Amino acid sequence: MERSIGIVEFRSIAMGIGAVDTIVKTSDVRILDARTLCPGKYYIIYAGSVSAVKSASQVVASEYKDFIIDHGELSNVYPEMFYAVSQTSEIKNPGAIGIIETLTSPSILIAADTAIKTTDVELVEIRIARALGGKNICIINGDVSSVNESISAGIQYPQKKGFLVDWQVIPSPHEDLYRVIF
Repeated sequence: MERSIGIVEFRSIAMGIGAVDTIVKTSDVRILDARTLCPGKYYIIYAGSVSAVKSASQVVASEYKDFIIDHGELSNVYPEMFYAVSQTSEIKNPGAIGIIETLTSPSILIAADTAIKTTDVELVEIRIARALGGKNICIINGDVSSVNESISAGIQYPQKKGFLVDWQVIPSPHEDLYRVIF
């Protein structure tokens, strides 16, 4: 059962592609996404049991450590994380919007996972460096106090690592904002 997600970002596209092969040959995980990023980076997101993801992460770290920019493992992942990585979720109750922007794909997944586990908010989207100049965003929705608390918790990892670009909480978004960003 997939309850864990691993993510790794490389400074080399060639090494990243090689790592995909290594991951699937050495661990019982499924590749959720793997692709190039601007400017000239590569990321891999993989899922599986906690032990399988941990095993894949250890193999990649030992074989490709000189090429890794950032990496992370998320355990006991909420099902909405799997959906948000691949597409936007539907907003059930429009409320405040929170946005976190980072420089690495692992830092945005860790930020999103932390944010949605902190309070009762909806994870709307995780957008990984596609047409974003190598940056990444996650968007959450909920009541103002929950969004504020979730964003505060979510930015801790990227801020500590120097990967936080910015964050924003919009307490009362106009309905047109929902229409244009979702």
